[in-house]
Amino acid sequence: MALPIFVINMERAVERREKILAHLRSLGLEAEILPAVEGARVPPEDLPPGTHPDLSPGEIGCYLSHVRFWETVVERGLAHAIVLEDDVLCSPRMHEVVYEALASGVSFDALRLSALRPIRGETLATLSGGERIVLPTKNPSGTQAYLVTLEGARRMLTRLAVLNCPIDDTLDLYWRHGLRIPVLAPTLVEEDPSLASTIAGRYGSDERKTYLRHLARVAMAQRRKLTVKLMARRLRAEMRRARGQGGGR
Repeated sequence: MALPIFVINMERAVERREKILAHLRSLGLEAEILPAVEGARVPPEDLPPGTHPDLSPGEIGCYLSHVRFWETVVERGLAHAIVLEDDVLCSPRMHEVVYEALASGVSFDALRLSALRPIRGETLATLSGGERIVLPTKNPSGTQAYLVTLEGARRMLTRLAVLNCPIDDTLDLYWRHGLRIPVLAPTLVEEDPSLASTIAGRYGSDERKTYLRHLARVAMAQRRKLTVKLMARRLRAEMRRARGQGGGR
């Protein structure tokens, strides 16, 4: 049985919707359109308390669209589901690899299937095709595609309720929120280079670089490496225990 796939798409973006659905059909996949939230139409008083004032309407809409996806997974009680943004190209092996990742024994809340930057981190498992499940110690960036579990969606709704930064930055900070969000390397989904992003005014793009900010980034990077290393150690131990229990039956 195919995993549920949702595509985030603005109602007025008809061409993008038709293009992604045709691409998925060419791979033998069906998807449900999840109407995107248009941030410019969300009244400020309707935003979650604590929303960062520097987020652009596009970033707010993107974040709330992903929240809508998590809510849909929980409301429908879906064990697993994939979300795609509407400007992507998927590998023909996407479903095959995702099923193998689910059977790998790695426990995760979400599994990122795309990345905009090189993937570096702690490898938790290697699949038959050479793909690795990696807890990133560097920001992979992007939310073009990921798989979420039911429990993961519940935890994300609880722990990521405040819009402190763009959604991809928030997922990059998974280790701060106590979430298990590895990424597949190499990825299975990439941006369609023929389509431009609909998000303008990137948060933090005009932030001045200072020595103190540099020191803060270095300190955070060190903290992240240690936190991720400890998380990887726990997850590997869980996998070993599960294999041991399975072998004893």
